[in-house]
Amino acid sequence: MTLTKSVLSLVLNNRSRSDFVSANALLVDYLRDVTGLTGTKQGCDGGECGACTVLVDGEPRLACSTLAHQVAGRRVETIEALLTNGRMSALQRAFHEKLGTQCGFCTPGMIMAAEALLRRVACP
Repeated sequence: MTLTKSVLSLVLNNRSRSDFVSANALLVDYLRDVTGLTGTKQGCDGGECGACTVLVDGEPRLACSTLAHQVAGRRVETIEALLTNGRMSALQRAFHEKLGTQCGFCTPGMIMAAEALLRRVACP
């Protein structure tokens, strides 16, 4: 069975874009394979580890268990969005300076989850 592709339009890291995407494509695959943004990692494939966390309209979402078309018309932010002029955000620097990166694979997801929290509660 061949699934047809349809246009997915969204705002990704503050830039509007439209791409042809299969109906069954996961958001993590869209981000990595179609857009080339590889900061979002695919860990457990079951929505348990959080390595694939991105922000959708400012809220954390697991990209491994979200279909790409579910974010149509929405704002999606990946770890790459936190860089400003090639410089890490304060949160990224804090993870780096305090050795919060562990092996580094899960770090983008942890940072995106922390970013969502800090946007809601300045001093959690």
